[in-house]
Order: sequence, then C-alpha cells, then structure tokens
Amino acid sequence: MNDLDQLYVELLERGFLVMREAFDTGDRVWLEAEMEMLHNIPSLVSEPKAKRHIYYWACERTAYRDWVSRNAHGIASSRMKTYYEPVWLSMEPLMSRLIEEQVLGEIASD
Repeated sequence: MNDLDQLYVELLERGFLVMREAFDTGDRVWLEAEMEMLHNIPSLVSEPKAKRHIYYWACERTAYRDWVSRNAHGIASSRMKTYYEPVWLSMEPLMSRLIEEQVLGEIASD
C-alpha cells in the first residue's frame, strides 16, 4: 500500500468516527455531508487513474470544506480541523505532485 492509499485509509477510519458522532447528534444534514465527502474514498485505494484522485481532492474535499464554512457548523468544523485537516496536510504534497504530473502529461500529449 502506497502513502496515498494509507492516507485514504486513515481518512476512512477518522470519517467513520465523525459520521458516528453526526448520527448520534441526529443531525441528518451533517451526516449526509460526511457521507458525501467519504463515499468515493474506498474506491480510491489502489486506484491507478490520477484524475479520480484529483477529482476527490479538488471537488469532493473542497465541497465538504465549503459546506462546513458556509453553514458555520461548529461541531463539524471542529471535527474537520481535528480529524481531517492533519490527513489532508499530509496528502497535500502527494496530491500536488500528482496534479503536476497530470498537467505535464497532458501538455506532453498535445
């Protein structure tokens, strides 16, 4: 398992804890936001297509972060900072490299 795969697994482990808390509070909107952010992660473990990883990073992760900030959801914001942001910080250099390789590959193929 490579470094990115290990970070996805860590996100899932943390995500299940956060989903459980969202469920326990009865906050269905928060629970749905968690499920939306996490639902594709299992299929990203060992995924060879860079575009799928980039889509998660640029779209799904960003949509979740936007939802948290738009809704000023205190508990979700706290959990995001505590559980997800450390993993995302570890993912950032890997994703930056993946994005750069993808862009350079597209330029080379033109």
